[in-house]
Amino acid sequence: MVFKAILFFVSHYAFIVWIGILSYGIGRRLTQQTHFSGKAEQFSFCMTLGLGILAYLVFLIGILGVLHHLLVLVVIGIIFLLCSSAWIELFQAISAYFRQKGIKWRSILFSFLIVLCLLPILLMPLYPPTAFDSTMYHLTYAKIYSQSHEIILTPYLRFPVFPQTNEMLFTLALLLYDGIAAQLIQFLMMVALGIGLFAFAKRHFSKTVGIWSLAIFLSNPLVLYLGTSANIDIGLTLFITMGIYVLFNYVYSKEKIWLILGALFLGFAAGSKYSALFFFALLSLVVFCTSLKDGRIFPFILFVVIAIGTAFPWYFRNWHYMGNPVFPFFGQIFGYGLWSAQDLQGALDNLLRTFGTGKSLRSLLLLPWDLTFNQSKFLMEAPYSPIYLFSLPLLFLSLSSAKIKGLWCIIFLYTLFWFWTAQVLRYLLPIIPLLSLTITGSLENCLRLFTSGKLKWVKKKFVTFSIPIILFSPGWLYVTYMVWKESFPPYTNKQQEVYLTQKLPSFPAYQYLNQTKGRNYSLYALFDENMSYFADGLFMGDWFGPARFENIYSRFSNDQGLHRELRRLGADYFLIRRNRIKMTLPKEGDLPPSLIKLVFKNDYALLFEVLLIEERTTS
Repeated sequence: MVFKAILFFVSHYAFIVWIGILSYGIGRRLTQQTHFSGKAEQFSFCMTLGLGILAYLVFLIGILGVLHHLLVLVVIGIIFLLCSSAWIELFQAISAYFRQKGIKWRSILFSFLIVLCLLPILLMPLYPPTAFDSTMYHLTYAKIYSQSHEIILTPYLRFPVFPQTNEMLFTLALLLYDGIAAQLIQFLMMVALGIGLFAFAKRHFSKTVGIWSLAIFLSNPLVLYLGTSANIDIGLTLFITMGIYVLFNYVYSKEKIWLILGALFLGFAAGSKYSALFFFALLSLVVFCTSLKDGRIFPFILFVVIAIGTAFPWYFRNWHYMGNPVFPFFGQIFGYGLWSAQDLQGALDNLLRTFGTGKSLRSLLLLPWDLTFNQSKFLMEAPYSPIYLFSLPLLFLSLSSAKIKGLWCIIFLYTLFWFWTAQVLRYLLPIIPLLSLTITGSLENCLRLFTSGKLKWVKKKFVTFSIPIILFSPGWLYVTYMVWKESFPPYTNKQQEVYLTQKLPSFPAYQYLNQTKGRNYSLYALFDENMSYFADGLFMGDWFGPARFENIYSRFSNDQGLHRELRRLGADYFLIRRNRIKMTLPKEGDLPPSLIKLVFKNDYALLFEVLLIEERTTS
């Protein structure tokens, strides 16, 4: 059993290391003429660029309808050959390092101890996926695409179309491995983001600021939660942060390569989530002003064309299927597609009014306090660190720095945008790396201000590394507690089934269908929308869209009408999730056995077979 556990751990991390090497090679092959300020900058830029291109490559193969396991492996093999110069450079760099440094047992022992300390974080992505949004549509997109071997319309998911750059990487993971590998994709992106944040700080501030800002960023339990689950927020934040980073490089160096990379990264971000359009608009304005100042408009045009061109495929796909490039928003302008005006209004009411503290001036003024001490009001999946509130005075003491002022403007404007739209805690994640960097950069400036520029004590190894350990401890303690509470991740099919049953009590009903029907069934699930990923057959049922819940629960008093609606949708089975919402649901004997036959039940779910007319006549 120990051997199986080790094999489970090693095989999954071997897969993600392989994806990481592939992504780095793609990015490095395309940037070999670029001068980077250090290894961290080179790694983070190449990794981010490679991940984005790999996602679009999967998208292209899927659009062509040839998304097969063997073909993808052949394409990856060709990419490895095309990136041979990157592998030669990498091999030479590693060989030179070991020739210079040699192999020291003390270094090996130290590395082993670091891995041991980080083991709780390494274990977090290895639990079966259960995050609500990931199993409702993020992973379900990927599962449907990998099963269909094509990027197709998914009319019965919460959002039939969406920007899906991150989901393309999930599709690759499911095509080649499993859902846990998809979670490790986000873990890889979190690693790239952390290294990129360190490089950002090192280039524009100092190495010490880089270490401290990375420690503060990883001190947030929400960052570690999102970085180990199959949500897309970490991937979005990676593309946005790296886009801002390279545009900082462009503003201070005027090298065209940074402008191109910035446009690509922001295009990847806009192809991941609509909220990235805010950063695209804001940074386009920055590039426009910089171009005017230099007396050249071409850099601005180049930036806009590349960014829009990168994101365009997703928005064109939205328009093709729904007639609305930003579906479901602005339906009154572009049309509602598979939704209705009531669906859109319901979704907006849920996003804009359900979460947060309101949009009054008083709520805005109290926002820093509420985001620190009342995080549960903002749909808290895990908390942010309270250090940001207590560090705010540092920002105001360092506004004389142009770089800090620029970062602070981005943070402030996005916070206002977030405040007036959807006040969900994880939607703030794109500015958390910038906020971490701004705080530590401000701290360094203040230390110089009050110590007459002498910071020799900060550069001592004990101080440089002991402070980050203290700063990082809240995140580490959170993850360690979660792993201790759950024990070692389940590594056999049986253990994973038990785990999923504990976390998602209706899971046995889906397991029953998958084992008895395979993929040959269609299911309507009432109030169980986050379980779509676990259905191997066609899954229907959500608050919005063509299989909206209202069409079902409004017919509970009309048995014939309920049966007709289920048959109209093509449902072979009907699942009712008990105790999910506060309304009276049919009990086991309430539905007529002549129309619907009970085939599975537990304390949380009732599963019925929807009978055909011929079956009712025979019985």
